[in-house]
Amino acid sequence: MKWLEKFSGTIYRTVAAKSLIRFDEFNPEKALRRSLLMIDPLTANEIRGFLSSRQTDSGGFMDKGGKSDLYYSLFGSFASEALDLDDSNERLKQYLDQSMSDSKPEGVHLHCAVILISRLAGINRLSKDIRDTLNKNISKPGTMSPYTAFLSLLSYYYSGNYKGLYQVSRRLKTISKVKDVPCTVAAANLVLQHCFGRPVEEYIHVLHSFYMQNGSFAAVKNAPVGDLLSTGVALYALKVAGADIRKIVPDCLEYVDSLYSGGGFCSTILDPDPDVEYTFYGLLALGALAA
Repeated sequence: MKWLEKFSGTIYRTVAAKSLIRFDEFNPEKALRRSLLMIDPLTANEIRGFLSSRQTDSGGFMDKGGKSDLYYSLFGSFASEALDLDDSNERLKQYLDQSMSDSKPEGVHLHCAVILISRLAGINRLSKDIRDTLNKNISKPGTMSPYTAFLSLLSYYYSGNYKGLYQVSRRLKTISKVKDVPCTVAAANLVLQHCFGRPVEEYIHVLHSFYMQNGSFAAVKNAPVGDLLSTGVALYALKVAGADIRKIVPDCLEYVDSLYSGGGFCSTILDPDPDVEYTFYGLLALGALAA
């Protein structure tokens, strides 16, 4: 049976190859690295200091309440690596080991755990239990949301699960075109459609409809203000799909800069407190805006 498993793996890898190439052309690491082209050395050092201050003694990155969290640790890991905080991920491995032994992650935390383990410890450290849980999620019947499909794309990309990537591509056929989805869902859908070689013009148009003419993207239609999360993921998705964003670059740069505070980024003009998650999205936006 091993020869059959090897043969099947080769087939899935071949099918998924183009999707991997499309996503790898501008994966999150590359976007975050390019953000350094948009900030001066002093600002980069301020951000390093902020990120270091948000990593707890346990090695995890803290949420808004000051507690270590897998979700925030994923953002902190990506951002710290982009800024060459070499010892950050070594400390994070300790938290990851402890966190996985204390509880069984579910939902978005499951995807965070898969990505972190794959990137920091290697795919061979993924337990059979966590692999099986992830595979069961993709095999559930019914319509899959673009957001869930995008999380699955990330998890399978970093864990080298080619069969999983193939299954995500198959599930795209069941994603219904629901109107009035949030900006983040529209952005996820655009990345998915591009990565799996489908036409993207319609999805680019939908994503542009969230633009607020002041350099920001809104979370939902008719929102009173834009936010950095929506702006970051929208700009990233548009960049991944090869959309022309040159006309909005100056205003977007000004908007992102307006949310910078004390080494980190805030969520909106109404929230003056920076955190790890929005610092990630600030850097992601800047990376997408880099020429």
